[in-house]
Amino acid sequence: MEQELLFRYFQGNTTYAEEDRILCWVESNPENRKEFDRARILFAGMALYAELPEAVHKSASGNRRSRNLLRWSLGAAAVVIALVSGYVGSRISLDALSGQMNTIASVGQQMMLTLPDGTKVQLNSGSSLEYPQVFDGKTRNVRLVGEALFDVTHNPEKPFIVETFASDIQVLGTNFNVIADKERNLFSATLISGSVKVTSRINPQESLIMLPNDVVMLVGDRLQKKQTDNFDDLCWTRGSIHIKKMPFDELMATFERAFNVKIVIEREQLPEINVISGQVRISDGVENALHILQQVSDFTYERDPKTNVIVIK
Repeated sequence: MEQELLFRYFQGNTTYAEEDRILCWVESNPENRKEFDRARILFAGMALYAELPEAVHKSASGNRRSRNLLRWSLGAAAVVIALVSGYVGSRISLDALSGQMNTIASVGQQMMLTLPDGTKVQLNSGSSLEYPQVFDGKTRNVRLVGEALFDVTHNPEKPFIVETFASDIQVLGTNFNVIADKERNLFSATLISGSVKVTSRINPQESLIMLPNDVVMLVGDRLQKKQTDNFDDLCWTRGSIHIKKMPFDELMATFERAFNVKIVIEREQLPEINVISGQVRISDGVENALHILQQVSDFTYERDPKTNVIVIK
């Protein structure tokens, strides 16, 4: 079966005759069902989502073959499926019963996404984003674990909400960066343009309005806001890591995600990073980054090429 026809079917752009042809083809051979499944998965991975064809909804009520195909295709798509999708190791999974997508940028990888409403998202290494196939409610809700840069499509009638472990960020159309790392209790939002409302999940009565150049951080269990004119922390979107005077173990955690390595710190006292600001290119590799860091911090390291473990001494 032609892939273009199957894609139009998933988008809801086929005629009754074309749908009947597809239904007959799928039921005629188990291999055809497998091909149909593969095409649907590929379609999901390309984020070309639309509601199921109206004709299928109509015919399913009175056509046994349509009902069977609809039930079978939903069941097949409900399985969590790994996709390469142009980013080695990254995964896109679809649960068609709930209509939720979950996209994961694997460690050492970044990923660009276009959501169903046209919103652009750049996922940082080791981050995940959950979102629906179609934003059909009164709001556009997504859930972030990790770090992402959002360029939200403007729609004042349907606010865009980023849910994290620490807070919900509500926008109409704007450009902002979010870090949501529950394991390290690390949350921050940096607004580049537009305006957003950040509401704490820990204290739901607490909310802050952000304007351009505002940064909101989680300090303890409270949200704090400050102004910044330094967007160096966003250099990850350009393939770099920002090195600054920060906790050494925090930077090593960033290195682990960016370079897909395991770093063990065998020191009682953490080294200090004696630099105001600097950057290292991810493409140059972890050893180059460590060599540069050694110029501003006192430590040595050993790397086991077999296990890909780096020991800081």
